[in-house]
Amino acid sequence: MKLKLEKHMYFKGKEARIISRALNDVIKEFGRRTRVKKFKKIRIYITKNPVQVCKKIVMPKVKLSRHGEMREWICENASSFSYWDKGLTPTIMMDANERIFQELNYPAIQGLFAHELMHLLNKLDGIEDELEYEAERAATNMFRLLEKEIKPFTIDKLLSSLIRITTSSLLFIKDIFANTRAMSFGFDDELYANYKVTLSDVKKEIKFTDGYIIKTLKNGRMHALDDAFTVYLGLNISWVAFKMFHNKMYYYLQDMARIKLPNVIKKQCKPIIKEMLKLRSASDKKQIAKILRLTQQNYFNVVKHYSKKIK
Repeated sequence: MKLKLEKHMYFKGKEARIISRALNDVIKEFGRRTRVKKFKKIRIYITKNPVQVCKKIVMPKVKLSRHGEMREWICENASSFSYWDKGLTPTIMMDANERIFQELNYPAIQGLFAHELMHLLNKLDGIEDELEYEAERAATNMFRLLEKEIKPFTIDKLLSSLIRITTSSLLFIKDIFANTRAMSFGFDDELYANYKVTLSDVKKEIKFTDGYIIKTLKNGRMHALDDAFTVYLGLNISWVAFKMFHNKMYYYLQDMARIKLPNVIKKQCKPIIKEMLKLRSASDKKQIAKILRLTQQNYFNVVKHYSKKIK
């Protein structure tokens, strides 16, 4: 039985037809590669109002472990979000404000959709549930880090930041597995097209300096430090799967992801990326746990560095 797409699109007319054709082509290729008996239909929203769609479809049911992903989606920091639970229609949401839709970039739209489709497939296979379980276990490590207060940071703010860092790290691991699966389906070029657009202006638009971070921390706001750490990791996740597959396109994505950032943050993030490159299977619980704990510890190292600068 052919997998059906139920589409709810902000776009109309010619634009809607082009986007619809791009989605259908991915489904055709997907159908040639695998048969998913549990999925008869996928609901797709391409919207300019992420909050409204999330409130209608996801909010009443979403698990705590996915709050980080949902936060990135509704705050428009993420271009897409997928959700599925037993008994419900799998749902993929994509942001119509994204440049790939404004420019009707056919392969890039395919790449984003293929990526989210693999998230659903990994969810169906229990892979994402295993990852969420490991993230819950890694939460105990946060309390070990919080045993000693690091002034002027409060325990409350540090805990909030560590939760965000952990859920973001979980999302990055999920993205790596989604990308490797998409590439195994032959969507290398489409994934690259999407990331190329995503990263095209980040060097101009995203800059974190020591001065800016110190200023915000002195004003009692940790968001700049959290953002710098997670944004750098998130941008660099784009090329990890390509390097795993020895695909030379990773060189270009890696170069595009080199944003202006304090060296201390880069230094603490690089070992995390190195460990992420060793990911091969969601059943490798030891490696996944190592990455989650390392992310927490290295973020904590950054906090200690800046605590000395703002005393």
